[in-house]
Amino acid sequence: MKRQSFEAEIVEYLAGEFFDGDLGAIAERTGYSKQQIDSWVKGKRKPRKATVRWILYSTIAPEFRVVAEFAPVDIHSENKIREHLRSVLGGHKGNAGVYSFYDSMCNVLYVGKASGSFLEEMYQQLRAPLGITFPKAVAHAPSKRWNVVKYVSAYEVPHVDHLDYPKHVESLVLRLSKPVGNKVLGSLKRSSPPKEE
Repeated sequence: MKRQSFEAEIVEYLAGEFFDGDLGAIAERTGYSKQQIDSWVKGKRKPRKATVRWILYSTIAPEFRVVAEFAPVDIHSENKIREHLRSVLGGHKGNAGVYSFYDSMCNVLYVGKASGSFLEEMYQQLRAPLGITFPKAVAHAPSKRWNVVKYVSAYEVPHVDHLDYPKHVESLVLRLSKPVGNKVLGSLKRSSPPKEE
């Protein structure tokens, strides 16, 4: 067996640290075959630098996934909110990410971050006050978000050690869209490496 190259050592470290040494799992995430990764780890071949960069990116950087995009919701009662959300979120209801609420004209009303569970966070925010003041002439003005939300979107944004990606994505979207239901437009900070001990 040949001695591993530095690039191969990086691949082996990533497989061990993020995939519990499962070469099949890192192969599935990166798009390379298990045989290719095995040949790098065993020192039979040396991965190219571009390959190592791709594997680093695929392993460490978050992959955003669409859970629901402009999914219609027709909520007529506060006790039906969870039912509608479960239907929209499917098997992703316990995941973390960023979500948004839209009115009947697809205007963004609110953008939020679900740290632990889409279902719980979205449920709480739909029950919150609308946050929009209507003229006195408007009779029966809606008072809660669920009264005016007609569409929802949700995107999985995984949390990665040392970097709160869901928070950064939420802050960026808030700064770009400035939804009427959000009071705080978020803050973006520079990333900094963790301190070595």
